[in-house]
Amino acid sequence: MKLSNFILHNDILLVHADINGNDYIFTVKWRTFTNKKGGDWELKSYLNNSNGKRDLTEQQLQKFIDRINPQWDWDNDQKHISDALKND
Repeated sequence: MKLSNFILHNDILLVHADINGNDYIFTVKWRTFTNKKGGDWELKSYLNNSNGKRDLTEQQLQKFIDRINPQWDWDNDQKHISDALKND
């Protein structure tokens, strides 16, 4: 999976992806968590740019979402930053 042509407008991101030799356009929206830090991208729409169809499996869609979403451990990262600043 190759990602390219990222276009960000407020909390909406358009992404072109090459999946198995086909060109897809995805629209995702940033979703902020209510009870914890961070957020993730939520799939809003997609289509195969060659034929206009929505022909990906749930597994392929999940792989795309997993690829673009951050894998942060906010509390652990904050601790590492604090430790680094103390040791600096």
